[in-house]
Amino acid sequence: MAIKATFVGTGIIGAGLAANAALAGFDVTLYDVIPVEKIKENLKKILDILVEAGATTQEKADKALADAKYSTDLKEAVKGAEFVQEAIPERLQLKIDTYRTIQEVTGPDTVIASTTSAMFPSKLRQDALYPDSIIVGHPYNPSYLLPLIEVCAGEEPNQAVVDKALEIYKAMNKVPIVCKKEINGFIVNRLSWAALAAAKESVREGVCSVEDMDKAIMYGPGMRMAVLGQLLTISLGIPGGFREEAAKYGNEPTPYDEMYAQGVDEEIANRPEWQGNTVESVAKWRDKQFVEILKLHHML
Repeated sequence: MAIKATFVGTGIIGAGLAANAALAGFDVTLYDVIPVEKIKENLKKILDILVEAGATTQEKADKALADAKYSTDLKEAVKGAEFVQEAIPERLQLKIDTYRTIQEVTGPDTVIASTTSAMFPSKLRQDALYPDSIIVGHPYNPSYLLPLIEVCAGEEPNQAVVDKALEIYKAMNKVPIVCKKEINGFIVNRLSWAALAAAKESVREGVCSVEDMDKAIMYGPGMRMAVLGQLLTISLGIPGGFREEAAKYGNEPTPYDEMYAQGVDEEIANRPEWQGNTVESVAKWRDKQFVEILKLHHML
């Protein structure tokens, strides 16, 4: 039976995630305060982009558009929903009021996930009928193509709610990750902001041009991180990984070295065989991906 999901707010983020769900076979309803024709148009625009980019076929897009339901009545839109993705403007009281209306209909078992990039679950849950059911499910732009979803349920989460959200996002062909703390920027923006600050500083201080900074990222660490992330990338560059990092660079070891090393061990063990699940096979897979990226840049 298809997962019944309602998408509240149909801007580019909400409509983008709705398109992912519809293409994955979900029973999708889109709600907004704009006319139904405009809601449908918003979804069609995303589906058209996906077809043009080669991410889906016209036949599948047409079926997704025809099968989706469209509503301007919030209570009607969320009836029977197992999952609600909220993508309305970043106004706290508006979100709080919206959740209350939703939970009056759905009860405690429906997960409500907000696309917010700045508000913590503890704020979103104010005055909620069922606080534990409200989490953050923050996508990365463009939401309809990038698979990442950051799930944050606060520092004392209801694990059943988190597990259900992870399962639903995976069924949407997304890649959910869990942010365990209410921290500014969650996981990804915290990382992105640090990289952006360093890039701006280098340009500002005359170290390099804007173009060379972007090339430095695109053809160096950006390529590596796109394939393996950062910690696994660095570990593969050191014989013995993080357990030997301090010795290689003449630094004092720290109590965290073993934490990083064990995390990499676990990450490698969890990889499917086709992606490599030993240090040697991961490195071979990495190199093949680099070749494919370089071909896209017409460099090979």
